[in-house]
Amino acid sequence: MATTDAARALVGVGLLLAAPAERDPSVDALAGAVRMAEAAVRAGCTSLWVGETAADPPARVAYEAFSLLGALAVRTDGIHLGVAADGDQRRAPSILAKIVTGVDVLSHGRAVLSLDGDAGLDGDADRLAEALEVTRAVLEDEHPTVDGRIYHVTGAVNRPAPVQPGGVPLVVFVQGRGPGWAGLLDVCARAADGVVVHGGPDDVRDAKTALSSAGPARGRSGDRPVLLARVPAGPGVAAAVAAARAVGADGCLVEVPAPWDATDLAAADLAW
Repeated sequence: MATTDAARALVGVGLLLAAPAERDPSVDALAGAVRMAEAAVRAGCTSLWVGETAADPPARVAYEAFSLLGALAVRTDGIHLGVAADGDQRRAPSILAKIVTGVDVLSHGRAVLSLDGDAGLDGDADRLAEALEVTRAVLEDEHPTVDGRIYHVTGAVNRPAPVQPGGVPLVVFVQGRGPGWAGLLDVCARAADGVVVHGGPDDVRDAKTALSSAGPARGRSGDRPVLLARVPAGPGVAAAVAAARAVGADGCLVEVPAPWDATDLAAADLAW
């Protein structure tokens, strides 16, 4: 399955730092994330992702995800940076595109924009399609205007513009597997640059089939989106990565629980 131009850099293994449950004043989130980023580069990872923290009181929020990503942008090199979209999309797509543009400029072209799709909702594909249309317009058009049923922007000029050659990759995290699964993957095949799926090899295989059989791409260059499997870190991570690759994944996101430990990553075999 050929990949889109924008997402070729995501092929391989990425590292996903799961968000802490709540803020621990004794833990320096930035220092820990920088150590993990350095370890990810040494391990040959292609991308680093941070999880969104819970915003519901009375939780003490550990960090704001895009603020942490902006700090990582100026403390890392050679690795793409994104926020894992784990449901409950909190930002309008136009605002999200502007925030990610800032990360792209700060990182000299290494930002990734992520959106979520809820496979448990039969109609979420329509919302995702409009969100992808808006984000791509704000990222790429001179005077972006989209008149959708859910999202609407008029002349949402984005300056400074992203600097990434080939454009900022748009990656969709598909949540669960329910009645909306096929519709979401059809939208992703047509308009996204990458797709992240949960589950085991069967889910990866089915997602590859769905992406390969969808209609022609709209609104992006290249061919099919990259397909990334999300696997937990731990003793079985090498086998999980190998299993995902065997059934057609283009890469994996290895999720490391908090508190993040670079020692565990160094001991893992993350070769792709």
